[in-house]
Amino acid sequence: MSDSFREIPSISPGRTSGLRMTARTMRSGPSSVALLLIFFSLTIPALRAQTTAKQLESHALALEKDGNAQGALAAWEKAAALDPKSAGIQDHIGFLLAVLNRRDEAIPHFLHALELDRHFAPAHFHLGIAYVMQRDPNRGIPELQAAVDAVPNNFDHRFYLGRALNDTAHYREALVQLRAATALNATNAEAWNQLGLALQNTGSDAVAVEAYGRAVKLDPANLDARNNYGFMLVNTGHAEDGVQQFEQILRADPANTMARVNIGFANLQKGDLSGAESQFRNVISRTSESAIAHYDLGVTLKLKDQLDAASAELKRALELDPNLEEAHYTLGVIYWQSGDFEQAASEMKTAVSLNPKDPEANLMLGSALNKEGDLDGAELALQSAIRLDPSNPGPYNTLGEVLKHKGDSEGSQRAFAAGAHATEKKNRELGKMLQKKP
Repeated sequence: MSDSFREIPSISPGRTSGLRMTARTMRSGPSSVALLLIFFSLTIPALRAQTTAKQLESHALALEKDGNAQGALAAWEKAAALDPKSAGIQDHIGFLLAVLNRRDEAIPHFLHALELDRHFAPAHFHLGIAYVMQRDPNRGIPELQAAVDAVPNNFDHRFYLGRALNDTAHYREALVQLRAATALNATNAEAWNQLGLALQNTGSDAVAVEAYGRAVKLDPANLDARNNYGFMLVNTGHAEDGVQQFEQILRADPANTMARVNIGFANLQKGDLSGAESQFRNVISRTSESAIAHYDLGVTLKLKDQLDAASAELKRALELDPNLEEAHYTLGVIYWQSGDFEQAASEMKTAVSLNPKDPEANLMLGSALNKEGDLDGAELALQSAIRLDPSNPGPYNTLGEVLKHKGDSEGSQRAFAAGAHATEKKNRELGKMLQKKP
């Protein structure tokens, strides 16, 4: 089956010296043609109705096969008049309305089909796809899940549910669906690409590289998969191999900004700051509106201790994309290093609001609020950091200081003790790792 409404969400950032890098993915929006491919790939159960209605159904299916969506729609509507209780007919009408880019009219027909037969899997699937294409995953995902529950061995059901879960950052749930999808159809490149994305965002980097590699092997022209593959090669210490993937993207698409940005990222990973800076400036000269390029240039300049220039690039990145959490975080780090704890706290508050599950941003927020004298706010942020990452000694120790300033000596001692325990555990783990090295 052809890939459809391909859209790869951002990949979780890697971190270096308090800085963050983000994956660069390329997006293409949904189309009615893509939706048509999805729907035609499904096998619709045989419809039961009067003989005349069956003749109309056969005529409508023939028109669909010929690509005559408008004629097929008219035939299905006539069939519906003869057999108004057919869930399948209502589903077909909805499908063709969606193909004709009349999704608002299509959705009521899918809903009506489910009123007639609440277990009708194609209607659940089509309704879920329609909601997802309308950027309404909260309604789309339950419908796709219902399709999976009804027909669990259908590749399309599993794949599109997994994809929707990826798009909404429910990566662990997506893993279940995408593993099942690739087991049902091991030749679909985009399924492996999506599986790689879910694996990467659940910490399984090595297996993610394998999944992306399979996607590229199956479909060398899938630039999204190749971009993700290259990025993960860089992230797992194979920068030169990653650059080769980005260069292949540029041979296929010389105007591809993300591939150029990722070559700069590879230079950063190799420690070639001058090469990275040159690459990012080259991207900005080609397209000054790239928030990611300005952000990465800011990261590079920070690593070169050019803090004023780095701040300027990070601020420009945020002008272009105010929701770029990594830019708020890195700018907050610069403010912290400059002793401007008020601005540091402000940037970290924004970073936490954009990504409440980020333990480092919560730690930095708690530390900045502690410096500002907001002990209650600091305590809450540090407790969040501990809850999100109990293995990090940092928030325990800062929390110990905060509680001490608040006069809670007993709580302070407990926090310092927990920090010491976390440090000891990390040292033991590091020792084991060193012992394993040849």
